[in-house]
Amino acid sequence: MHRHREVIQKRKKREKDQRIQGILSAAKQVFFSKGYQRTTMDEVAFEAEVSKPTIYQYFRTKDELYSALMLPFLEEFGSHFERIGKKLDANRYTTGKTLVKDFFRAFLKSYEAAPDSLRVANTFFQHADLINALNQDTRDAISNKGRYDFELARGILETAIDKGLIKKINPYALSDIIWGLLLGITQVMDMKATKHADASKYLKTTLAEAEKLISDAIVLK
Repeated sequence: MHRHREVIQKRKKREKDQRIQGILSAAKQVFFSKGYQRTTMDEVAFEAEVSKPTIYQYFRTKDELYSALMLPFLEEFGSHFERIGKKLDANRYTTGKTLVKDFFRAFLKSYEAAPDSLRVANTFFQHADLINALNQDTRDAISNKGRYDFELARGILETAIDKGLIKKINPYALSDIIWGLLLGITQVMDMKATKHADASKYLKTTLAEAEKLISDAIVLK
């Protein structure tokens, strides 16, 4: 009997997860095609082939639905950088080159885990009118998470400079340069993918070349 209940609970959880993913997938399509402000929950429900009350079982507002699309990349990215920071504090990096490699690897893994989340985040941070359209709680949650990730990256660079792993460069400028480079590369790959279906396969090789350029420019040892 107990085993039977476990099986039923697992099935219900699986169905719930599939329903949530279906809603998120539909929301992504509608947000990308119509933009945040013109998107309605009715349209998301229609695209997801569920009722609007079903969506409200999992997402109380359109803002909450939008943030659910964006936060996975920021959370994944932050968790990778937390591990890098701990590794650096424990003196487990003997060369700056390895640190730079982990920087790029963290971005790639985060992107591969939630590519659409990064695209939504890109759109959000580039449009002030979109930021202002969200309610204060959602705006704060997203902005605070993004700020936390940026501060982690800058802190890692500052520590690496102090440890003599990389050159003495303004860590604020350096983190922005690396971040801009990573975002720019993924955006270019996305642009190419609209014309050439296999263009995204070049992302890894392009990131590898960018990693080498950054490493050669900033690494001391």
